[in-house]
Amino acid sequence: MNTAIITGATSYLGIELVARLTHEGFKVHVITRAKSDTTRLISRAPGINIHTHNGTQRSLIKVFSTVRPDIVFHLAGKYVREEEPEDIEELIASNISFGSQVLVAASNSGVKHFINTGSYFQFGNNKTPPINFYGVAKNSFMNILDYYANLKKFSAASLIIFDTYGPGDWRSKLFPTIAKAIKHDVPLSIPKNEILLYPVYYADVIDCYLLVAKKLTGHQRGVAGKNFAVRDNNPQTIIDIIEAFEKISGKKILVKYGDWPKPSKEIESVWRGITLPGWQPQYSLLQGIKSMLKE
Repeated sequence: MNTAIITGATSYLGIELVARLTHEGFKVHVITRAKSDTTRLISRAPGINIHTHNGTQRSLIKVFSTVRPDIVFHLAGKYVREEEPEDIEELIASNISFGSQVLVAASNSGVKHFINTGSYFQFGNNKTPPINFYGVAKNSFMNILDYYANLKKFSAASLIIFDTYGPGDWRSKLFPTIAKAIKHDVPLSIPKNEILLYPVYYADVIDCYLLVAKKLTGHQRGVAGKNFAVRDNNPQTIIDIIEAFEKISGKKILVKYGDWPKPSKEIESVWRGITLPGWQPQYSLLQGIKSMLKE
């Protein structure tokens, strides 16, 4: 049985990854902060092994030396679209410092494989620098990950996440907001300008995590040291997504154009990257939305 440590396990994707890995026979341990709300996690994965991190390197080394994981799934991080000065400290702590502590603990406890979670915000307008501090911080951590991987401590790969959605999504994001507008018959505010998205249903994202883990543990060439985009092949505009919701629900949404303020820093040309060989989304946009609206 493989033993895994997961960070960011109280996030939407983190909870689903914990549940899936447990179902697949992994012995799963998660690392949380003292202030983390584990209610949803425990509800979805009763009996999960939870380790509380007190912020010190020593506490993480103790967890790793006790658990002796084979693989780490690193999902932890903090996202801020347009940072204010007061956000910088936590962005560094969550996206660089904590991850670096995890890498130190992993490199000293016999971890063989490390799967990192990135974001397309790291790549800004295609190949230009990131458009926000969040992207800069995620890139900085990826450089640190490369440093430890190059020491031959473990093999590593990064999954670059795009827009995700699915049932039970409590986040203040586009898909849950549209679903709420339909359910409660309220107006929906969207930007005036068209934004291209590459949404992926949550189950397909989890499939990608499991496949890259399988490839890393199988020592397949062309995986270690690489970044893989977890995106659909066809971009969707916000209007496309709204129309898909309307088609599935049979309801019309009152759209208020321009009431959602345009970000001051905007990605005009989204980086696409390459997807993981052997992986592609199985759920169409309509299938995914239908699953959301069954709730």
